[in-house]
Amino acid sequence: MHQFELPLNERIRRLISIENIFIRLNNQVSSLKNSTEIACFESYFYMRATASRADIKIEIVQELEKFILKKKQLNKTKKNLDQIKKLITVKKNLEKTSYPQGNFFGNDKFLQEIKTSSLSPAGIVSSDLPQLQLWLQDLSPQAKQLFFKNKIEPYMPIFECIKVYLNTLRNSISFKSVISSDKGLLSYQLNPIFKHDLVQIQTPQKLNLYPNLTSNKYTINIQFASAKKIAKFNKPIKFKMGVSQQ
Repeated sequence: MHQFELPLNERIRRLISIENIFIRLNNQVSSLKNSTEIACFESYFYMRATASRADIKIEIVQELEKFILKKKQLNKTKKNLDQIKKLITVKKNLEKTSYPQGNFFGNDKFLQEIKTSSLSPAGIVSSDLPQLQLWLQDLSPQAKQLFFKNKIEPYMPIFECIKVYLNTLRNSISFKSVISSDKGLLSYQLNPIFKHDLVQIQTPQKLNLYPNLTSNKYTINIQFASAKKIAKFNKPIKFKMGVSQQ
């Protein structure tokens, strides 16, 4: 099966993009090699500039508060109570967390020079930075990993909040079998009483199709297309989809 995850509003799109920044950086650090060290610095600067914005922290806390209130209105099952507890925990951790703002590094001239270099058209070039060359040669892979993990650590409460929030949405999704029209189109009706943030779609791998999506409060419109050629549909497409519901 091919699987697709698509946000239904700009708020969820922004949270998923921040989640992806952290995941990419953590993966780069975990599999650190000579060829990825510069990429780690670039991803770190990008993560820091994004995650350190004051409005991001405020927005995440507010979204968690609303989510917790909605969860408390549901049946007090073990699953819901566990999710509420986890949401409250990460929210409190984020509220009491302080972390460096923006891309100002104070007395850390090493990072400041690398950041300045990253703004040039050529990006970070080690030949312009003798201290970076020494760092690349002198530190072991383990020491480099520890360096980046220490730099990332202050921002981890943001990542944990977003991860718990999005995973709670993902866990609320139940898949249903649906069938498109003969032209690969589907208009999926939503219940306007609820809030819908995320849709997941599963398509048979043999079809090699991907979904294009538009939505509003009442409807999700899906049109399938092919990655290899212009798709010609002569029969309905059977696939599965699920939508988060609050």
